[in-house]
Amino acid sequence: MKNILLLSGGGGTEHEISLISSSFIRSQLPSEYKVIEVTVDKHFHWSSSGESCELNFKKELITQEQKIKIDFAIPCFHGTPGETGEIQAYFELIQLPYLGCNPETSLLCFNKLSTKLWLEKVGIKTTPFHIVKDLTTLEIEKATEFMSQHQTVYVKATNQGSSVGCYRCVNSQELESSLKEAFNFSPYVIIEKEIIGRELEVAIFEHNDKVHITKPGEIDCPSNFYSYEEKYNENSKTTTHVEAPNITDLHLDEIYRQATAAYHILKLRHLSRVDFFLADSGEVFINEINTFPGHTKISMFPMMMQNYGIEYSEWIKQIITELS
Repeated sequence: MKNILLLSGGGGTEHEISLISSSFIRSQLPSEYKVIEVTVDKHFHWSSSGESCELNFKKELITQEQKIKIDFAIPCFHGTPGETGEIQAYFELIQLPYLGCNPETSLLCFNKLSTKLWLEKVGIKTTPFHIVKDLTTLEIEKATEFMSQHQTVYVKATNQGSSVGCYRCVNSQELESSLKEAFNFSPYVIIEKEIIGRELEVAIFEHNDKVHITKPGEIDCPSNFYSYEEKYNENSKTTTHVEAPNITDLHLDEIYRQATAAYHILKLRHLSRVDFFLADSGEVFINEINTFPGHTKISMFPMMMQNYGIEYSEWIKQIITELS
């Protein structure tokens, strides 16, 4: 029987969402595996069933009472220390097979600015943006000039997920206060032009030695801003469509082209979700790439995989079998 280490939490802004995603993944793991669930807090303290534990260089999970040899790890983190690459670096160091992207890809994709720079370098469109270095008068003036060109903009802390540190701004007063807030979450901040149109996303994953891209799902958000609260609040008015209606073949081809190019250039692995804007003008832009997408009841990744025709349990079992 293989021992599977299922890690979750992380202590960041998406800690609770990570726990929910972990519960879904646990439900999908075949009974032939022994699953050891571990929660990580913001101080990187590990606990399993309320007992402290640690993973040593021999790939053993050590508790006060036993040592368990780990065969495969699933770092179910949204944000630090999973999507930021730290835990994968440790797995690489001790040569423990794991689910998901490598450390460099994880860190690269979690930072919205570095993702944009890589994608634009290879000719993939992203939303027009401006880099804000700090809160000096000169930088705020440059930010205000960018806003005057594009009217409504979004201020984004570059290394946060689930719209944390993200603010919609319609005037200079909102812009300046939002910049101050965003720098509390990240040392890097960007401003993006608001794209009027539709929010689409695809699941991209490996199965049977092939890369699969699902049909786009759609986020329909009446408030025009898919904030953290709008995503997870029980009173949210946002609706999701596992398969977005009325997407032309031309737009589908462009979405698939960009998703495929992003997958290869950024060296994604196993599972990712690529988010797009389909502008009313007809342009397609990559918004961001999520290297460990959510697995909650409203998360699109597992639903899009199911709609594509592949069972999640079958998919994850195949990866574990191939790597461990």
